[in-house]
Amino acid sequence: MEAEPIELQSVHPLFRSHPEAWREIAANVRSKNTQKDDVILHHGDPANTLWLITHGWVKLSRQTPDGKETIVGLCTAGDVFGEAALFAHASYPYHAEVLETGTTLVAIPGDAIRRLIGKDAALSASIMSLLNERVAQTQLKLEHMSTMSTAQRLGCFLLRLCDHHTHSGQSLQIPVEKHLLATFLGMKPETLSRSQHQLKSIGVDVNGSHVKVGDVTKLREFVCNSCSESGSCDADE
Repeated sequence: MEAEPIELQSVHPLFRSHPEAWREIAANVRSKNTQKDDVILHHGDPANTLWLITHGWVKLSRQTPDGKETIVGLCTAGDVFGEAALFAHASYPYHAEVLETGTTLVAIPGDAIRRLIGKDAALSASIMSLLNERVAQTQLKLEHMSTMSTAQRLGCFLLRLCDHHTHSGQSLQIPVEKHLLATFLGMKPETLSRSQHQLKSIGVDVNGSHVKVGDVTKLREFVCNSCSESGSCDADE
């Protein structure tokens, strides 16, 4: 992965909101263009870098001693991972792997970001907000496992890929392989296939990794009636 300087206009939204902080840290930051299957970090490695995603997808996973993989996150543009680097002497709690060639990452040395947030209260608050959002997403995923059908969980993931300001039909590309998506959503691949078929009744057609959503509003209604965050999602629009 080649590293190169990065300009403010192309950096993560975190620093576009804090240009003064960016000017102070920019000399220590690099952009990395990656290939599919590139390993960014290993579970247990010293946490020396905070990573921001500006384009593409990254899988966060853990593995049991008997070789079973658990996907703890599918991250895309605007997400942050490697947050253990915010704490001195910490280790990464998961493995991170690139899912899509062309994924672009911003690498910030842990010691540099720790020094900066130690004296910039506004930046510190923004980073804490990002981390709080990660925790909230994890809690919501656990809720969905008990309150949503498998078809609704798949629909929720597809909504994440949609432009929520558009109500008419959209064409989407699922960025992960079927077995990975099934694992992330807490179901078997054959259950995922049945869930795809169930979504046809509300105008969602899945053909391999290609998805056509006929009516985003109808999909949202199908999914969000079983989600405690549906009110805040509507407000975001």
